[in-house]
Amino acid sequence: MSATPTHGKLIAIWRHRPNGFKGSGLNDATWGTGYTGAATGYFEVVIDTVAAPDKFKWRKNGGGWTTLVSITGGAQTLSDTQTITFAATTGHALNDQWVIGNLKVEPTTEAASQAQITAAANRILNPNAPPTWTDDGGKTVSTVDYTRGLATFNGAVGNVTVTGNNGYIPDAAMLEKMGYLIDWNAEFSVDMAEMNRAGQHWKEALPGQAGGRGGANAYFIAEKSFMAELLRAAVGTQRYVLLELFSWDPDQDITGDHMICWAVISGIGLNAAINEIVKEKASFEVVGFPSFVENV
Repeated sequence: MSATPTHGKLIAIWRHRPNGFKGSGLNDATWGTGYTGAATGYFEVVIDTVAAPDKFKWRKNGGGWTTLVSITGGAQTLSDTQTITFAATTGHALNDQWVIGNLKVEPTTEAASQAQITAAANRILNPNAPPTWTDDGGKTVSTVDYTRGLATFNGAVGNVTVTGNNGYIPDAAMLEKMGYLIDWNAEFSVDMAEMNRAGQHWKEALPGQAGGRGGANAYFIAEKSFMAELLRAAVGTQRYVLLELFSWDPDQDITGDHMICWAVISGIGLNAAINEIVKEKASFEVVGFPSFVENV
């Protein structure tokens, strides 16, 4: 490893694919929200025959496939009352796929006032459909780190579980890299209040809410889906994208020190060119806690 720090300038931008979709055909599927499985489960649906009607295969938690299921146009039950509905029976492409992750009484590891989802594969949470944290001691959630599956409560917790349909992102196929913010800056701060008491010679500081925001002097858009995400954020159907803020990357391989956070991006022109560096300013607001990953 180089002894001379090399500071990164890139923020990788990822989006949570709509409906967990990946493919070149019609994305017309809608997941049902009535999952009743006894434990956390994720589902994959893949088009395995293009015909009239198209057919799909599905599986739960990476198990065996149920194949050649004809699309009916209505709600079709997979298992544990999890349904998927296709608006059209044709028009899909071979290997189009959809993924959903449902948390159900997901166990956590508790320490003092914090609880973290125990299974590392289930820790990237979906802030667009936030799951519910339940402490059997009655403490309530103060903050959530959606990138580490970590919640901080208003006191020492007992046994904490997490539940939520479409509450976590189980597969890298659900995330799509859309581009980069270039030459970035960020500021994370904690609001402080001054406490004054009679007879005291020094003021006391009381920490309040923390927040983060930042900007970039240029950006690179690799996928036209980036613009779709901005429009979806504007109308409130899906507000947040995942950012990786690289700060020290001695090997220049995008594996260096970086923070991960969910954020809202603004200030990008809708006439921005795809696959070109645009030397215009952009900004972002951080949602929830950022997490830190050390250089590997």
